Amino acid sequence: MFLNANKPKIRTKTVTVKKTPAATAPSAAQTRPSHPGRSCSGPPANRYQVSTSAQAASREPARRQPAVRHVQRRRVSPGTPQWASSDDESDGDDARSRKRQKTRPGSSSSEPTAAHRTLEPDLGRRIRMREREKGEHANGASDALVQGMAMSSGDEAKNYKAAFAGCDGNPVLELQYPSPTRPERFEAVNPLDVQEGYSPLEDIYFSIEEMIQHYLPSDLANDLSSDTEGTVRLLKRAVSKNSPHDFQTELAKFNTLIKDSVMNGTVARIMDEMHAIPLSLVKRITAQSYNRIVSPHAHRLRKVKGKETTYGELLTPFVHKIFQQTGLNSTHTFVDLGSGVGNVVLQAALQTGAESWGIEMMPLAASLGTKQASELEARARLWNLSLGAIHLIAGDFLETPDIDAVLRRADVVLVNNKVFGEKLNNDLLQKFLDLKDGCQVVSLASFGGGAKHGVRHEQAIAGLFDEERYESGTASVSWVGESVEYFIARKAR
Repeated sequence: MFLNANKPKIRTKTVTVKKTPAATAPSAAQTRPSHPGRSCSGPPANRYQVSTSAQAASREPARRQPAVRHVQRRRVSPGTPQWASSDDESDGDDARSRKRQKTRPGSSSSEPTAAHRTLEPDLGRRIRMREREKGEHANGASDALVQGMAMSSGDEAKNYKAAFAGCDGNPVLELQYPSPTRPERFEAVNPLDVQEGYSPLEDIYFSIEEMIQHYLPSDLANDLSSDTEGTVRLLKRAVSKNSPHDFQTELAKFNTLIKDSVMNGTVARIMDEMHAIPLSLVKRITAQSYNRIVSPHAHRLRKVKGKETTYGELLTPFVHKIFQQTGLNSTHTFVDLGSGVGNVVLQAALQTGAESWGIEMMPLAASLGTKQASELEARARLWNLSLGAIHLIAGDFLETPDIDAVLRRADVVLVNNKVFGEKLNNDLLQKFLDLKDGCQVVSLASFGGGAKHGVRHEQAIAGLFDEERYESGTASVSWVGESVEYFIARKAR
């Protein structure tokens, strides 16, 4: 180790976030229709409560240690929050979901203040899907799309019960999205385990709410969101009355409205005035992809051989906060080192339009990440949204030339290094020597010696980075409900 007393120290300051109570979303009785002409009797009783599976990649130690500096940490009065915004509020869906492992939460109208939370407008980005992106799927769904109906059929059928009692078979439901694609098909069933199972009905409800809020004119959206006569309310009422005919009628009316709004240019006009995708919509789409691809394998992801292969996830609102702090946008390049099933990479491509890269060495997680990327691309076409370029690699980030190349031009780099060993963190620092000035590195353990459990106080790169410490707020990561510390280091020299 070689220290130079004349070199500047890494400047670190502690920033605390005011802790706010997690929103508690009221539960909703499940409801669904059937095909006209099928007789049913007796209302089902069901509630939708979902969860999120937790996971983030880690690695084995390796290699030599770079030059370092002690880090000075500024003392902050615990009663004086220095960084807070509306995004500091915990999300009720994610707070509940952290306790379970099978499904990710969707958005719901129970979060009115969060419905329009967005990143800063990106005036250079076109949100609506371009004609060339529609390609051969302009008039049909992508082959990669996992239909909602597939989630409750086949081997999974044993985990579901009819949503309408007395029906001659389970009705097939169709939901039209705000694009020229064909409707997605669902089965009118409820999960036997409301804590763990995927709910086709709630998937439809949450999706309708997002379309109403973000794809239609505000006056129409207000009418359709009514607590007494709104679309979702009428659908739920039809289920409680066990009236598949009423349900099917209301769903058909909504589908026709959406089709007409696409055809007459209303959806295009609204989307072209949109320069940031609302967080609630990001949550809805990523939850759809995650529930179809990752959730069925969550139990396998939790089986790890040791600390070096521990898996955990950063939850969607926390990732939104990181994107907001770093200013990530469609002109930037984002890299996730240890990307797991690709959640953050996919959120970056969807929410910011950035060129987004991820690399993961655990085979199962990497495989699911590739499949989830295909699902997200198909879902983006349904929702008429343009994505940034997505690149997911299976491999070791220390030994992959493509990652070395992209790091040299990266604008934001994320690494969940909370359980990394000292040697691996020092190897990462060697990689970071080649980052361009201004690049921001987001980590869950300090590279400047500021982490509570860090033993690298003399092993951070001297004078190259300015690092700041933050608190995530509660319900931000999958492995713990309490707030966690994280760090943003900017390449300054």
